[in-house]
This record gives sequence, structure tokens and C-alpha cells, in this order.
Amino acid sequence: MVEGSRNAVSQYFQFIIERRLGEAEKKLDEIKQVSGRSQHEAGYLKALEGLLLTYRSSNDKYLYLANMEFSGKNAEALKKEFGQQAESSLHADYDKGYFSALADFVRAVGKLRPWRSQQSRKMAEKNLVARASSAAQ
Repeated sequence: MVEGSRNAVSQYFQFIIERRLGEAEKKLDEIKQVSGRSQHEAGYLKALEGLLLTYRSSNDKYLYLANMEFSGKNAEALKKEFGQQAESSLHADYDKGYFSALADFVRAVGKLRPWRSQQSRKMAEKNLVARASSAAQ
């Protein structure tokens, strides 16, 4: 993680997950101001920028994370995969920083569990449709 900005990065991830992209962009600017200049931090910041661009994109046909329907199971698998890449001796510090940011993001997704609110919304919509159709009969 970018040194000295753990809380800011956590807030940034929350804004991304909630698709509050304007607030995420402001938080990213704040993170950039306090980040160091190591290769690891440069890779980490590049991943943070990429997350914002991914979720802001109007054409997400080819964007992996934006198209993913997160669940506990696949969030855990992604966290493991990105974590392994972040620790791999085959990668340079920049790449390790990049994968560390993705692992941290998926970890935040796992904690916030956005799929729960999606399931609640879907259930509420089904109940509303059921009530409307029974009232019409």
C-alpha cells in the first residue's frame, strides 16, 4: 500500500465499489499527493488509476473487473491470485505494486460485500413485481 495513506486508499476503494467516481477521483488526487516515489508505489498508483478508468468507462465490454459479478467465492479467488502475483519473485517492484493494489481492492470488495445489496435489490424488485401482478388480477 502507498505509505501513509492506508485510510485514504480504503476510502478510495469504497468510493469505487459504490461507483461514487467523482469522490474517488478526489481521493485519488489526495493519495497521489502523499505517495512516495518508489517503483512499488508507482505501480500501486497506476493500478488505482486503472480502477477509476475501468469503472468510469462507458464501454466496458473488455474490462474484466467492471464486468465481474462479485461474490464471496470469486472475490476470495481473485484476492489469492493477485496476492500471489504481488509476491512473485518473477515480477519487478512496479508490477508487485500494481498487483498489490488489485489484491487490496478485491480485499475491500470482500469486506464491503456489494453483492449483498445487489441481492437485496433484486429480491425487492421481485417482490414488487409479484405484488403488482397479484393486484392486477
